[in-house]
Amino acid sequence: MQKTEVEYLSYKQAMEILGLNSYKTLTAYIKAGLPVIEVANSKRIKKSDLDAFMTSHYVNSKKGSDDE
Repeated sequence: MQKTEVEYLSYKQAMEILGLNSYKTLTAYIKAGLPVIEVANSKRIKKSDLDAFMTSHYVNSKKGSDDE
């Protein structure tokens, strides 16, 4: 059986993709701007929104020659 790619993730699925163990951390991401889709009592995170959110939070960890 072929596994299909899910576009709309449950919180649990999003946490697994991100490697998170705590809903508290996911909640912090949501407060920082991670978009959530809510229909009735169901909340989902769009996979492409998750990717875009993480990409927008890249931090340059290399020190430049001016920092030495």
